Amino acid sequence: KHTKNYLVKQLKVPEEKIDGIYQGIDHKLFKPTHTPAPIKNPYILYVGSEQPRKNISTLLKAFYKLKKGDRRFSEIKLVKVGSPGKMPSFRKNTLKTIDALNLHKDVVFAGFVQRKELPNYYSNAKCLVLPSLYEGFGRPVLEAMACGCPVITSNTSSLPEVVGDAGLMVDPRRVNALKNAMREVLINEGLRRSMVKKGLKRASNFSWQKTAKETSEVYKEIAR
Repeated sequence: KHTKNYLVKQLKVPEEKIDGIYQGIDHKLFKPTHTPAPIKNPYILYVGSEQPRKNISTLLKAFYKLKKGDRRFSEIKLVKVGSPGKMPSFRKNTLKTIDALNLHKDVVFAGFVQRKELPNYYSNAKCLVLPSLYEGFGRPVLEAMACGCPVITSNTSSLPEVVGDAGLMVDPRRVNALKNAMREVLINEGLRRSMVKKGLKRASNFSWQKTAKETSEVYKEIAR
């Protein structure tokens, strides 16, 4: 819907000519697992590239404040899954922020992870954080919810449409708001249980079968 509204506004495409169809998810793959965690320490998970719109620098600053402000989080790590992206400057800027915050021992770069291994990362994480400034959809939040992982994300672009009321959404430009959201998920067990339950229910609304059916209906309507 966010993309649709953008097209209507910027390109003056008539609203009635656009049908929005959500992506699906493979529920046979993305579901809670009971396998050993990929690292020994408790961890917060980020899945994605390091291009500027992903806003990873704000996540690192919030993570730093979280650890600095409470000894209970001294052992927690930030696990980053995914390649940096096409530009060398992406990783360079990430490392620059890590250097400035002295987080070398607290950030784990898992690199590229096979799809079949992703559910294990999601299922064992304390939460997934995706503080993007812009997303066209936001697949990691959906995959995380399907695996029973609490989600913290941005209140911008498409993300509220995907998460619904199942996750915590914050202004991605506010470091303290992101830090407070992570802290709340880590210390409030009741909130965690509620987010897991709501996330599983929310994720069940997205399937490739539904995507295919709605796409087929659009083609049939055009044919008529």
